[in-house]
Amino acid sequence: MTVYHPLATDDLPEECAVAVVGSGFGASVAATRIAQASSGADTGGVVIVERGDEWLPADFPTDFAAVRRAVRSRRNPLGLFDLRLGADVDRLTANGLGGGSLIYANVLLEARPEVFDDHWPAGIDAAALQPYAERVRRVLRPEHEDRPTPKAHSLDHLGAVHGRRPVRLPLAVRLHGGPGETSAGVPQPECTRCGNCVTGCTVGAKTTLWTTYLPTARSAGARLVIRAEVTHVTAGTAGRRWTLHGLRYHRSGGRRPTPFVLHADVVVLGAGAIGTTGILLRSAAEGLRTSARLGERFSGNADALSVSYNATVRRTGTGARDQAVPEVAIGPTITSALDLRSGGSGHLVQDGALPYPVAEALRRVLGLRFALSADSRVWCDLRPGGCPPGCGALEHSQVWLAMGSDSAEGRIVLDGRGQPRIVWPDAGAQDVYARQLDDLRVLSEGASARFVGNPRRALLQRGTPATTPITVHPLGGAAMADDVDHGVCDADGRVLHADGGTHPGLYVVDGALCPTSTGANPSLTIASIAERIAERLVTRDLEELLGPTVRSGGVA
Repeated sequence: MTVYHPLATDDLPEECAVAVVGSGFGASVAATRIAQASSGADTGGVVIVERGDEWLPADFPTDFAAVRRAVRSRRNPLGLFDLRLGADVDRLTANGLGGGSLIYANVLLEARPEVFDDHWPAGIDAAALQPYAERVRRVLRPEHEDRPTPKAHSLDHLGAVHGRRPVRLPLAVRLHGGPGETSAGVPQPECTRCGNCVTGCTVGAKTTLWTTYLPTARSAGARLVIRAEVTHVTAGTAGRRWTLHGLRYHRSGGRRPTPFVLHADVVVLGAGAIGTTGILLRSAAEGLRTSARLGERFSGNADALSVSYNATVRRTGTGARDQAVPEVAIGPTITSALDLRSGGSGHLVQDGALPYPVAEALRRVLGLRFALSADSRVWCDLRPGGCPPGCGALEHSQVWLAMGSDSAEGRIVLDGRGQPRIVWPDAGAQDVYARQLDDLRVLSEGASARFVGNPRRALLQRGTPATTPITVHPLGGAAMADDVDHGVCDADGRVLHADGGTHPGLYVVDGALCPTSTGANPSLTIASIAERIAERLVTRDLEELLGPTVRSGGVA
């Protein structure tokens, strides 16, 4: 059995040289490069401040009861799954050390050149980001699934309609070669193809930030502090440039969060598009002078999902109960995509797998919805005690994911409790969603399956429209641009001052920077932008901000 050791601590210092807020694809990259550059320097060190908990592989949920306990809420601020149902847009993000990498579907795709339109600042385009993407790939080591996976072949029908062939995707998973180690030397077993990637990999085969960038940052001297949520930033006291304000959360039930302050010379915000924008909005309310564009250019990356329910033949679209030894090889959550993008429009369609902990709940939800169909497989799913493996309607079902380019016309605002909320009336009425649903419906028709086109329809939630889109890739809110009249940050992630120039020592490195959809899974794009920002921060700004003992190297 593979043994893993925690990286994090509860010990939050009163001050540091560099405070990195968050631990996702932007924050982890930036923290690692800054820590490598300042290792050994007498500057006060790098502190990573993460609001969530630390999740080792054995901690991830393996049944629906555990998933429910892991949903983040006001009463459960340390929950892994941050699911928010909104009037305009639903969103699901991660809450834990490693950010979205803990529950993402492992796909590492570069954004196509046409993504970088006039909304992006000069100097940020596909060619400029390519060397940084290669740097990320050297750390995350993506592989391609080369084994037959029936759920991937299901894309062939839609491909024939459009005259295109599905392709296998680069995945941050150890798929070949037996047990090994990540780029940071963390033990990594080979993937068992259980299909449960997005509720957290209990096998340890998923290549996450917790197994790559973060242990590298720790080895370079960074301190990783968990259960500490930064709420806002103000001008510094105690001899440091900035003061971070926030709340400490406690595992023991009933204890109220306790306030904290952390003084730092450099603050790097990487709490995700929603989290970072929320911090900046609260900071602006406390006097930070930022762009009037703060909160704008929110995009849901045109994410959509559907279920082809109860097809004529068995699918491998449901995760295995036994993750160590699956009954059948399902494969990683996503293995393949049909690329229907053209210019600045179109979309990707990807095969998916419902993780077992979620599938078991959906089995009854969908079974009850279609109980009047008189189908024996549906009744099998509803029968107390279940049926032999493979005979139920859910084993004959398949989940699909799509993403593309929306208008990025959403806004992030603060509600009455100071929490970020997405405002985007008629977001679901955009043409991109209609085109996606048309193609997703074709996939169901080709399999002689029932089409379930929106999670809202499956949940039968009252009082909210069934067309409300859900995003697992929120972007924007603190968009980069050429000047303060058009965005919140410059091309190097520096937060722009309302009167011109930048706020010295205040940076954004995550998906909040993206002024448009990326048209694909955005993890690699975000990490590439963070690598670029970190390189410039280290080589140009850090010595001036912290002193001459800082090195300008540190890039692997």
